[in-house]
Amino acid sequence: MLSVTDVHTYYGESHVLQGVTLTVERGTVTAVLGRNGAGKTTLLQVLALLQQPSEGELLYDGQPADKLETSFRRRLGFIGHESFLYDELTVEENLLFYARLYGLERARERIAEVLEEMALAHRRASLVRQLSRGLKQRLALARAWLHRPDLLLLDEPATGLDAPTRERLHGWLAGCHRQGRTVILSSHDLRESLRPATRVLLLEDGRLVFDGPNAPERQQEMQARLEGGGR
Repeated sequence: MLSVTDVHTYYGESHVLQGVTLTVERGTVTAVLGRNGAGKTTLLQVLALLQQPSEGELLYDGQPADKLETSFRRRLGFIGHESFLYDELTVEENLLFYARLYGLERARERIAEVLEEMALAHRRASLVRQLSRGLKQRLALARAWLHRPDLLLLDEPATGLDAPTRERLHGWLAGCHRQGRTVILSSHDLRESLRPATRVLLLEDGRLVFDGPNAPERQQEMQARLEGGGR
């Protein structure tokens, strides 16, 4: 579905992504692991077309990212550290706003579906500023899933979620996988991120140091790297 070749990203003198090369096949669930500052967020922002790489090539279905039609963004769903929610609108109003941006038909029916999926139907009339961190994260997931994107890019999606909601998240990701959707999620938590993953990427200081299947025999090595002992 997408191909990344020798991507570099600089912030001033800081070299955040250093020659990342990878391909992502359609219908896979990829976990991007790494400690804080490894470059996970920057990589997902590049893949979500929210940031241009300083160097390198990004292809979607064989098309260069800078040549894609604006409508291609409708195929993407993104969750970052910012929720992209409006505090002074209600839960339902936020989703109606995004439904209009995506030109969704039968928007209210679709909104009702995602609110049920994320167990938010009882808070549909609540202002976003009244929600807890966990509820806002669930609403951000609903927003990203609203238009049924082909590719979901989730940066630390379990942040702020309690144990039951994490279980709901894993069930939802499993459902996306069964539907043939492509998911890329980042985390610094090995155990949390590997549950839904079919493939694992490990970043260290902006470099891709592991790219392979989610194999139990590699988990100890990856855990050591995440804890700083694998260098």
